[in-house]
Amino acid sequence: MNLTDREATRRAAAGDIAAFVLLVDRYRAALIGHLIGLNVPRCEVEDLAQESFCRAWQHLPQIDPSRLVAWLYRTATNLAMSYHRKPKIALLTIDPPRTPDTREDPSVEVHRAIAELSDEHRIVIALRHFSGMSHEAIANQLEIPAGTVRSRLSRAYQRLRPVLAHLREEMV
Repeated sequence: MNLTDREATRRAAAGDIAAFVLLVDRYRAALIGHLIGLNVPRCEVEDLAQESFCRAWQHLPQIDPSRLVAWLYRTATNLAMSYHRKPKIALLTIDPPRTPDTREDPSVEVHRAIAELSDEHRIVIALRHFSGMSHEAIANQLEIPAGTVRSRLSRAYQRLRPVLAHLREEMV
């Protein structure tokens, strides 16, 4: 099935499960990457991403088809904030505490930096790099010109460069 997001959203809102599965397949990896960037533990990201899609399914008739992707990201962000507000249960172990590794996984830093971008920049970055879509495919999905996709990516890269410059220096 080769549908735009708007068409798939309209069909899914009318009860077409295959259209909704298509949307989940398109945005699952990007949404998981977004949640990782919001410091959600890897053991929780799948659940929060699934919860975002479940809420989307429940609210599809009320969601503007052109805003579904932004709606998904906002819902995932809200779920991540709620997750961080919940009190955590401390586990007691008999093992001595490990000394923490001072180096954070670079992918977490990248995801965190991407999460700080505006919705329009974060979405094109996620589709390009987490979903592997071409500029033209992104333009088709978001129903914007390919030049707009390129300019949004360029501006996103400009914002990410200074934030992630230290990672580049460590790799050299």
